[in-house]
Amino acid sequence: MAYAIALSTLGWTLAGFAVTMLVPAFVAFGYAETDQGWTFLVSAGLTLFAGGALVIATRGAPRSPNQREAFALAVLVWLILPIFGALPFYYIGVVPTATDAYFEAMSGLTTTGATVLRDLQIIERSVLIWRALLQWLGGLATLMLTVVLLSFYSVGAMKLFRSAMPRGERHDLRIQLVQSLRAIGWIYLSLTGACALFLVLTGLGFFESICLAMSTLSTGGFSTRDGSLTAFASPAMETVIVVFMFVGAINFTFHWAIFHGRGWRVYTSDPEFRYLTVVALAISVVLAAVLVLSNEAGTLDSVGAGIFTAISMLTTTGFYNSAPSSWPLFATLLMLMLALIGGCTGSTAGGIKLLRFSMLMKLVRRELKRLPHPSSVLRITYAGQVVDESSLSGILTIFCTFAVALGLFGVALSGLGMDFHHAFAAAAAALSNAGPLTEISLGAERGYDALTAEIKWLLCLAMLLGRLEVFALLTLLVGVFRRV
Repeated sequence: MAYAIALSTLGWTLAGFAVTMLVPAFVAFGYAETDQGWTFLVSAGLTLFAGGALVIATRGAPRSPNQREAFALAVLVWLILPIFGALPFYYIGVVPTATDAYFEAMSGLTTTGATVLRDLQIIERSVLIWRALLQWLGGLATLMLTVVLLSFYSVGAMKLFRSAMPRGERHDLRIQLVQSLRAIGWIYLSLTGACALFLVLTGLGFFESICLAMSTLSTGGFSTRDGSLTAFASPAMETVIVVFMFVGAINFTFHWAIFHGRGWRVYTSDPEFRYLTVVALAISVVLAAVLVLSNEAGTLDSVGAGIFTAISMLTTTGFYNSAPSSWPLFATLLMLMLALIGGCTGSTAGGIKLLRFSMLMKLVRRELKRLPHPSSVLRITYAGQVVDESSLSGILTIFCTFAVALGLFGVALSGLGMDFHHAFAAAAAALSNAGPLTEISLGAERGYDALTAEIKWLLCLAMLLGRLEVFALLTLLVGVFRRV
C-alpha cells in the first residue's frame, strides 16, 4: 500500500490530537460551559475514530518511511489536523461557516495567528484555550519538522543547521522523531510553564497567562482579547512576552543543551543566534527612532512600542501593544521585512530564517566581488566551515521559490478583489506565518473575518506552504510527478 507508513503515523497523530481535546473539554465543564464541553468530547471521539481507522487499515506497514513518505506525512498532518481542529469552532457556533472554522484551525496549527473571531472577551473560555493549544501543538510540530525531518534529509540547505542534540543513528526516522519529541517536548513545556508563571506574577489572571504563554512560545500570536496586547496595557506583561518571544525564536536544541549543563557558550558560539540578537537590537533602535520622530506617542511609549514590535515581527509572533496602522509607511515596510526574514532555524518562528538570509547576503557579496574577476574562486564560510555549493544552491532555490510564491499569491489575492498593496501584505503575512501583520498594517477594523471564502482558502494554502518551508512540499510534489 503506497504511503502506508505515512497514513499509519497520521493515524497515531490523530489519536494523540483527540486526547488534547480533553483539555478544553475539562475547561468547559470547569467553567460551566456544559454544551461546549460535550462538543469537545464528541469532536475528540470523531478524531479518535478516524485515527484508529487509519491505524487498523495500515497494519503491517513498514516501520521506517522513505523520504517521499516522510514529506507526505508532514503535508498530511497540516492538511488533515485542521479539519478535526475546526470541528469545535464550527459546532460550538463561534464561526458562521466551515471555511472560517478551517481557517482558524489552520492558522493555529501553522502558528500564523490570523483570526476570524471577534469579541474575544465574550467567547467561551474553552474555545480560547483550544485556540492557544492549537498554536502550542503547531509549534511543537514545527520543531519536529525542522529539527528531525528537514535536518534528517538535509533539505533546503539544512546541512548548515547546527543541532546541539545528539542525532543518533540516521537509519530510522521514526525512532528519531520519538526520541526528539521526548527530548524537546519537556523543554518546550517547561519554558511555556515559566512564561505563564512570570505572566501571573505581573498580575495577569491564571487562565489568560496560560493562553498567552502557549501563544508566545509557539510564536503564534493568538490573544485572549481583541486588539492583541493593547487591551492589557501592562508594560510588565509586555516585557515578559518580549523575552519569551525571543526565546521561542531561538534554535530549541540550544535550549536543550542549556538544560543539560552545556553552558551559555552554546548560544554565543552560534552565528545565527548572533544574527538574531544584532538584528533585533538594530531594528528596535531604528523603529523606536522612527516612532519618536513621527510623534506617534510619547518618547517612552514610542521606544517601548518600537522594541516590542521589532521583536514580535522578527519572531513572526505578531503581537502588538499599540495601534501601528497609523505608523509611517517606512515602519510598516520594516515590519514586513522582519516577518519575511523570521527567526532562527530550529525554532517555532516562521519566515525564510536568518541562517538562509545571512547565507544569501554572503552569496550576493561573493558574486559582486567576482564581477571584476569572473574566474576567481571565493569560498563562503559559516561557523568556521566552508559551505558547499549544493547548500548555496538550495538556499538560492528556497529564496527564489519563496519570492515567486509571494508574487503569485499577491497577484491571486489582488485578482480576488483585494487592494494591490493589501493583497501583498496578506500574502507575506500568510507565507511568513505572521498573520497579525495584516491587521497591523491595515487596521484591526479590517480583519480576516471580512474576507471572502475564496481568499481565506488561498491564504490557508499560503500558510501551509510557509509552515512547510516551501521546500518540503516541493520535494513531495517533485517525487509525485516523477512517478507520473
